[in-house]
Amino acid sequence: MNCTFNRSEGFPAKCTECGRIVHSGVFPIYAQCRAKPSPSFSEMINEAHAALDRGPGTELSNLLKKFGFEPTPTCACRSKAAQMNAWGCDECSRPERIEEVVAVMREEAKARGLPFLDAAARFLVRRAIHNARKAEARRAREADRPPLRPEQ
Repeated sequence: MNCTFNRSEGFPAKCTECGRIVHSGVFPIYAQCRAKPSPSFSEMINEAHAALDRGPGTELSNLLKKFGFEPTPTCACRSKAAQMNAWGCDECSRPERIEEVVAVMREEAKARGLPFLDAAARFLVRRAIHNARKAEARRAREADRPPLRPEQ
């Protein structure tokens, strides 16, 4: 993370976070802040993967698992779930996206020799989107909540 320099303090510039002094009057000044260490590459990758592991695709997978349907190594379930997560709730809610997901589910049911109802699949997709929105709102509320015990 970069230092935050206060322009009003003049020359030399001093970081408001770590106190670093930089002898430059030219703004913006970029310097690595000692108080705010930047995350490592692996931390950034893990955070990106965690974000992709949440969303309507994950919720749909969870709903299908409750009914006993697990992805197989040859099916497109995991890739479609990842694509749904990347699209997000708003994009997944578009009728053409719902139909695209239902088509993948129909093909997989046919490949497994299972009966399939379009209306039931559409319901599951919409329920997954609803669940993903609820989970997203819950995470946002928890992020805004102050810690249980203030840091001392």
